[in-house]
Amino acid sequence: MRTKEIVRTESTTVVKTSGMSFIIAQDITTIPSPLEINRSSLNGRDLIVTRAFENEPWHSGESAASLVEQKLCQVDRDLLYQILMVENTSKSKLSQIDDMNTKLDPRSQKVDRIKTGKEKVVINQVNVDSDESPTDGESQTNRSQAQSRVVFKLVLQDRNGSLFYAINSTPLPWLHACMLGSKIVVRQGAYFNRGVFILREACVMFLGGINRVWNENRDAKLCEYLEAKLQKDNGQKTTHNNKKRQSTG
Repeated sequence: MRTKEIVRTESTTVVKTSGMSFIIAQDITTIPSPLEINRSSLNGRDLIVTRAFENEPWHSGESAASLVEQKLCQVDRDLLYQILMVENTSKSKLSQIDDMNTKLDPRSQKVDRIKTGKEKVVINQVNVDSDESPTDGESQTNRSQAQSRVVFKLVLQDRNGSLFYAINSTPLPWLHACMLGSKIVVRQGAYFNRGVFILREACVMFLGGINRVWNENRDAKLCEYLEAKLQKDNGQKTTHNNKKRQSTG
């Protein structure tokens, strides 16, 4: 059984613990430091989590503008982050907003988006001697291929409260179902390019975890997040078009 004891002194707050599960279960920006841990009792995974939490945060104190200027920097140490938001960039924001609104209120579904829930298939030939459905294998293959091409954009937060973006460059199955507040370790050797961590299976460790408060009304929060981004994108596009018309007028 893993236990945790918090000891308060005049100068600092020390956490005495026999396991790292409490890090995964909490908002890492609220975990007191320094950590006082009996490292000899930790397994390999717990040691990685401990070091990633205690390591100096990535470019701590630097401005967002300076981070965006950095090109293909290789991460030189393990870093612990918690996930604040997950966005599927392979699907349009407007389509995702419509899907979320329909999920929240089925009566709001647009007529032209009503579906049966099954993919329409046109069968040109039927092998009457075969008991196997001619589309089962193809449908499963298509779904697997589609999932392998999905790119997610994550908003990450370190223990200091600093925010970073990350995208996956290879399929990461846990992205399809991870909860807000989940913890990951960006491993040494990963790349950081123009303010974004590039995640691939070999350089990221998914730890799980959940922040129940953050996940309350998650669909509504995601919908609001996407609407704000869509509004910002449309505003930037309108400004660009106005400048273009002025320059050609």
